[in-house]
Amino acid sequence: MRVENSVPEALIVDIFAKLPVKSLIRFMCLSKSCYQAISDPQFFRLHLHHSNQSNKQFVLQISGGPLTLQSLSFCHHQLLREPVTLDPPILLLSDWQWKMVGSCNGVLCLTTSPQSIHYLGILNPSIKKLKLVLFPYLEHSFHLFHGIYGSVDGRRFTTEIGFGFDSRTSDFKIVIIFQEIYSKRWRQVQVYSLRQNSWKVLSNVPNSLYDIYEPQVVVNGAFYWFVNSVISDFFSILMFDFTDETFKEIKMPDCFDEDLGGFDRLGEVKGKLSLLLHLDEDSSAGDSLEIWVMEDSGWVRQFVVNVSQLYLSTCLAMNDEVMLLSTHSNVGHILSCDLKTLELTDHGVEKQRPRAFTYTPSLALLGEEN
Repeated sequence: MRVENSVPEALIVDIFAKLPVKSLIRFMCLSKSCYQAISDPQFFRLHLHHSNQSNKQFVLQISGGPLTLQSLSFCHHQLLREPVTLDPPILLLSDWQWKMVGSCNGVLCLTTSPQSIHYLGILNPSIKKLKLVLFPYLEHSFHLFHGIYGSVDGRRFTTEIGFGFDSRTSDFKIVIIFQEIYSKRWRQVQVYSLRQNSWKVLSNVPNSLYDIYEPQVVVNGAFYWFVNSVISDFFSILMFDFTDETFKEIKMPDCFDEDLGGFDRLGEVKGKLSLLLHLDEDSSAGDSLEIWVMEDSGWVRQFVVNVSQLYLSTCLAMNDEVMLLSTHSNVGHILSCDLKTLELTDHGVEKQRPRAFTYTPSLALLGEEN
């Protein structure tokens, strides 16, 4: 095209990198050179960087009926628009009950437990691209019901799922922990690689016994669970690094007192792991939300927010905004908190038993086959 010959290619790429995903998909049809530029893996990383700076959102899964995903955008403590419904591929609108278990770089990880076969779904709703992954099984094991498995030795176990991105190999990965229900012993840990389209068993896994809690969070290529040691009865954070495929245990802040009541959630503040402690009204701080951030020097308490008379179920921190779900009688009310002013706002949006994650529209999976 004449335009392409008169405008430097670097400038065109820079302009494309700031466009929404839907526009880029249309522009791929303009010419062969546009198609090659937009489908280039390096462009995916450049576009993702811009999206993380300017278009990071929250994604909600609404309970009840077929899979329903909605995105929310905040800017300067204001809801930019009403929740936008993300249209998933028709394959997900079946009788199977899908559950969102993770979100990373514009890709969602979902799981389902039908009677006959168990799948994981790797979904980019922005480009309606879906990869179905057959759920791995332990040898001599079988699915019982609702994510509970049995083995020939009579023991029952469940699974914990983590989803993230290996930046070194540009690979989306899933980690699954098979854990005995009663003893909490880990039977096995398996990792799925999208690039390899295969599972492998990890040999170097922790010997500790944990109770693992939801929800979790992925930050900078690592997945974090909030856990309680069965042996010591101490709370801590368990990290899985998707690049090195190793586990690491992180201590809670020194002042953490599990007797204070309330709940604890993991989040992300400006690209760093955050810990959100909801202290109940009987604590010395009153009914408040403390936001701690993991700095190079360790945990630092950065914010304290008054959250009186809220039934908080989920906290998601992102940049200068925290999204809160106040759930009562299975109805979730969406609130946000401006971390600069510590002002709390109820946006008047109600959803039925929502699950929430951070979400950035991206071109991920563009070259993948369904």
